[in-house]
Formats: sequence, structure tokens, C-alpha cells
Amino acid sequence: MSQAIGVAAALLIGGGAGVQIAMLAAVGRDRGTFEASWISMLGTLFGGTVFLAISALRGNAPLLPTPFDRAPIYVVVGILAGVGLLLSARRLDPYFAIMGLFGLGVISGAAFLGPRIGIGLFLSAMIAGQMVMALALDHIGAFGVDVRQVDFVRLAGVGMLLLGVVLVQGRD
Repeated sequence: MSQAIGVAAALLIGGGAGVQIAMLAAVGRDRGTFEASWISMLGTLFGGTVFLAISALRGNAPLLPTPFDRAPIYVVVGILAGVGLLLSARRLDPYFAIMGLFGLGVISGAAFLGPRIGIGLFLSAMIAGQMVMALALDHIGAFGVDVRQVDFVRLAGVGMLLLGVVLVQGRD
């Protein structure tokens, strides 16, 4: 994988993390801080178990000790997490149930891209992606936040973050 593709992926992951943060804020405002965290964690757990169950069912057993090397445990945990997620997210807009998948992207992205492009480059690109998305979400007032128009100063701040990614990348 080229470093440019890894940086682009980290920027996208950061954008997803920005969406997750905005969604967490909206659910936190409606339900409470720990309730929003709970719903997000259930979504992350559900998504992770689905991927591991599919992998195990396809014959690629996870490299974990017994009983976590077999599909049935992931099917059971996935069902429990999915039911918990559905029950916990009742009376919320349905799209809030997926906010934990963005967290899964951050975790998986760090595990996959960190060793390939370096932790510093991954994290700097991810944070820059978060900020680009945050400006866009603020600008449109996504998820009920107060609208904060994009202006030159805010764009300059994001530009500095993107320049930071280039500087952290170094001469490779």
C-alpha cells in the first residue's frame, strides 16, 4: 500500500470520527452522556462481531484463544449486541444506531494503517479529517448543533492541520 493511499484512508476515517462525535453529542443532549456512549459502544461491538463471525464462517478463524476462535461465539455476542442496540436506540432517529460503526473504523484503521504508515502520520491525518468534517457539520448545523459558518480563519486552521500532515509525513 502506498503512503498516499494510507493517508487518504486515515483522512476518511477521521471524517467518519467527526460524524460520530457529532452524533454522540446529539444523542448525549437527548439521552445523556453515558447513554450516548453505551449506544455507540453497542454499535461498535455489533459491527466487530459481524465482521469476525463472517470471517470465521468463511474459514478464517480469528487469531484469538478458545472460545474466541470460533464463529458461534461471535454470532451469539452479535445477536446480543444487536438486540441491545435496537432496544437502547428506541425513539431515536434510526441512523444514530450506526454511530458505533465509525468508532470501529477508527479502531480498525489504527490497527491496520498504524503499522503501515506510522502512528504519527495516521493520527495527524485522522485528526485533520476530523476537523474538515467538523467544519462541514458546523457549517450546516448537522444533528441540531448551532450553525457556525466557515470563514477564512477556520479554513486557515484546517489548512495548518493539513500542512501538519505533510510535515509529519516527512521526506518518505
